[in-house]
Amino acid sequence: MRISTVEGKLTALTWSPDGLHLGVLVTDPETDTEKKRKEERNDPILENQNLKYTRLWAINAETGAARQLTFGERHVLDYGWSRDGQTVAVATSVRTDVEAEFQDVDVSLVSVAGGRLRRLGTIQGVPGNLIFVDHPDGEQIAMRHNGFTADPVDSIWLMSTTTGERRELLTDDHGNVDAIAPIPGNPGQIGMRMVDGVHANVWVVDIATGERTKALGSAWQDRGTVHNGPAFSADGSKVAFVWSDSVTPEEAFVAQVGKEPVKLTCFGETFRDRLNRSELVEWQSDEWTIQGHLVYPHGYEEGKRYPLLIEAHGGPSWQWEDHCFLDWHDWAQFMASRGFAVLAPNPRGSTGRGAAFQKALQNDVGGGEVRDLINGAQAMVERGIADPDRLGIGGWSWGGYLTATTVTRTNLFKAAMMGAGLSNLFSDHGTDDIPSANLLYFPGEPYYHADMYWEGSALRCVANCTTPTLIIHGDADERVHPLQGKEMYTALSRLGIDTEFVRYPRQGHTIKERNYQIDLLNRLAAWYEKYLMA
Repeated sequence: MRISTVEGKLTALTWSPDGLHLGVLVTDPETDTEKKRKEERNDPILENQNLKYTRLWAINAETGAARQLTFGERHVLDYGWSRDGQTVAVATSVRTDVEAEFQDVDVSLVSVAGGRLRRLGTIQGVPGNLIFVDHPDGEQIAMRHNGFTADPVDSIWLMSTTTGERRELLTDDHGNVDAIAPIPGNPGQIGMRMVDGVHANVWVVDIATGERTKALGSAWQDRGTVHNGPAFSADGSKVAFVWSDSVTPEEAFVAQVGKEPVKLTCFGETFRDRLNRSELVEWQSDEWTIQGHLVYPHGYEEGKRYPLLIEAHGGPSWQWEDHCFLDWHDWAQFMASRGFAVLAPNPRGSTGRGAAFQKALQNDVGGGEVRDLINGAQAMVERGIADPDRLGIGGWSWGGYLTATTVTRTNLFKAAMMGAGLSNLFSDHGTDDIPSANLLYFPGEPYYHADMYWEGSALRCVANCTTPTLIIHGDADERVHPLQGKEMYTALSRLGIDTEFVRYPRQGHTIKERNYQIDLLNRLAAWYEKYLMA
């Protein structure tokens, strides 16, 4: 049953805690003039002009009356309800593009009855999951945030609803806080998903002290990974989440807080006992101990050497977790079923290992992390698992960048797949949709630090490359422009290196159409088998 009509693109629909209103974000619709100009094919695009802002609306659930709560040149990035449902916290920016995630963002309060925004403070970057909580010093808004280059680890921060004063709640050297969630009925606590190493778990955090306790029973510690969520019941006594490990596809679970979970779904039953085992492995690289998942090939025999693939992750501020690598992007199980060992490493700069490890990438892009991958492959050779003459590498996004950079620094690998990767860090800065992300890893813009951007680029050393390289890209990718793949393809082609460049129409930075996902996996397998199995 339709309860209201609001013109524009609608996203982020949520109930107020009192059940009286629905909150929704509405992006400004096209004006009649804009529609007419488009019909007349007289609609030039002016960069950063005629912007479409996203506004917060509140809809009365009983009457359907809709009220716009934010106005002017303010783009709403996130919002959260007060516990009485009368006030909303909003994070807003003057920017409407993804670059807003790295710029100044205002955190403000607005009444559901309407009125002006009351700004509490301005922070750099988008605060995630705005949640009203109780604290001995007064009501606070809890948010997921970080200190950028000084402290890039995502943490829980508190902002006073009266003074706007902000401080970090978790002050120890902890894992990466990936999501936070309210615990209804207990505003003095908050739930969080935190990645520690290669595992993600659910925690309950005390707002007054910052002390945290694991929400799941002891048998679930350091086992698999919790995806997204968590979601707590109305009384806060139960928690629901999605979980998987290396041989178990994602399933939904529910648990009494502190007790063992109960599985609710059986989506992955067809894969029971059919997936290839994996284990956490470690190796030394410079002063760092690097971790990764080793997925064994189907029918593995002790003492026999196998072709090994390095699957580099994207980000770079991300991590491989102990989950089921079972899709077009996470293809370790697919390739293991075809007789390959696959190592999924978390090189320096990855999240989940604390601030020092994550900051090790700063001002060293394309340096130490490349050595971490090379040392990982050599460690698997030393363990007697990998055949040193049949080593391959591949990855998507930043993993594609690491692939391209690695094969121009070493001839160790005999086949590569560069997926949506960067080949020229200088030109990428001017063509992708988040150039400010580079400022997390470089000391400034490439216009002032050209040597550093070029130093980390694959094209700088491409004349050294001897590795046959498959290049795959979404043709509508705004995150990493397809020209990044084209630059690498042109260079390899002119240097006489075996290469192919595949672009998928309509696809952005992720490949969403099923036929293309299947095509990608088949091409991937054929490429590696051609050079590593023949």
